[in-house]
Amino acid sequence: MERSFSLLVAHERQAIGQAIHRVLAAQGFRVEVAQTGDEVVAALKSRAWDGLVLDAALPGPPVHEIVALAKSGERPVGAVILVASVFRRTSYKRKPQQLYGADDYVEIHRLGEELPSKLWNLFKVDPSGLHGMMEAEAVLATLQAEGGQRLFDVGPIDADTAHAAAHSARLAELIVADVILYSGDRLIAADTLEEARQDLAADLDAARELHRSVAGDVAGSDPIGDAFDALMRSLVAPSPKP
Repeated sequence: MERSFSLLVAHERQAIGQAIHRVLAAQGFRVEVAQTGDEVVAALKSRAWDGLVLDAALPGPPVHEIVALAKSGERPVGAVILVASVFRRTSYKRKPQQLYGADDYVEIHRLGEELPSKLWNLFKVDPSGLHGMMEAEAVLATLQAEGGQRLFDVGPIDADTAHAAAHSARLAELIVADVILYSGDRLIAADTLEEARQDLAADLDAARELHRSVAGDVAGSDPIGDAFDALMRSLVAPSPKP
């Protein structure tokens, strides 16, 4: 490898961010980790980065604005990869259609297996001679052994607290981010928010079932619908200039 690549890794859950750090540092990348969109924006404005690994539902500025910022300027980020937000091994049978301007994506449960190779491919580097490959494979095995439940899944939500309401809303945001990530092809032709809701009605109903299985059902509320409307508004709103 002729040079060391600098990577900014951004994920809301510290355990996942540090796990990605371990996998990539084992192959010689220089990695820094952020947990919010505001931290990412500040980092992108303060220095140049070779790559950005970004949680598709990172709290803070909308992901498409962060990607646009990363791809602009005198030295655009060469490799931007989204990480799907929710750990569901068997949920998806096709590739995402809405990457928010990113170069590629990776399923959250395949980070160790796919993320390094996708980065090397975007950097056009052959990693076959890297000494860190065995360590990276060991990290992947550890991630798989530690399992999705502890590192990836959103656990049960306690009832009757303000924290529970915030947790429920955040869970809805995570699920909806994945719905849009994997169903964006049907949003392209939608002229209004109502058309978008109709086009993704089946996906949103499935999202509601998933949310209900974790957070329970609150009469008169629709966290998935609220999260979808908010995210769709952010996607169609004009992006601020960098």
